[in-house]
Amino acid sequence: MGTAKTSVNSQLDAAYQRVWGAIVSHRLLPGTRLKEDDLCESFDLSRGNVRKLLQQLAHHHLVTLIPNSGAFVAKPGREEAQEVFKTRRLVELEMVRELAQKCSPMDRQILEKHVEREHQAHSDGDNSLRIRLSGEFHLLIGALAKRPVLYQFLHEIISRASLIVALYQRSHSANGRSAGDRACCEHHDLIDAIAAHRIEQAVEIMDAHLTELQNQLDLDPPQEQQVDLKKVFA
Repeated sequence: MGTAKTSVNSQLDAAYQRVWGAIVSHRLLPGTRLKEDDLCESFDLSRGNVRKLLQQLAHHHLVTLIPNSGAFVAKPGREEAQEVFKTRRLVELEMVRELAQKCSPMDRQILEKHVEREHQAHSDGDNSLRIRLSGEFHLLIGALAKRPVLYQFLHEIISRASLIVALYQRSHSANGRSAGDRACCEHHDLIDAIAAHRIEQAVEIMDAHLTELQNQLDLDPPQEQQVDLKKVFA
């Protein structure tokens, strides 16, 4: 029984990552309908497990479930994106301030190892993994700051922000550097300031970093389209 449950959970995790990857690569655009029958066939899952998958995606704000209509790739608008980043800034600046006061050599090592993984994903051209790791870097700062209530709140905000970045981020910033390259460099600068306990500098870097992320968003993207999910996930 335990082995069977583990197998189903593995299938659901794999399906989740494939849907996330399709959103990041823009093969699934905001508002695209996710038909249960097509997902059952694409992922070899029962209808009940597909519904579990959709519930998980909805919990992380990747999918919107509309009664009597179905499941659709989430379509956060301009106002929602701005509100998410405004809230994110308030929480993350407090987290950075807290960690910069007490960052240990071990904390720095943990952060640096994570950014190495970001660099590798960027070098490999794996944009889906890069965006996920970038969000996890910010969560890692929250975890190391040891502010559990704020961390729980941040977890939801980062999930929503990562979707917005995946859907709307331009591939290059205004100065021509790739978004991934710039993010990795800014994360390194942030680690240096945090580890040196330069509190105000760390806060300024994080504030500028979040502003740059928001400025990279194109909030007037192409809208939903009819797609063949079986081809997308073939």
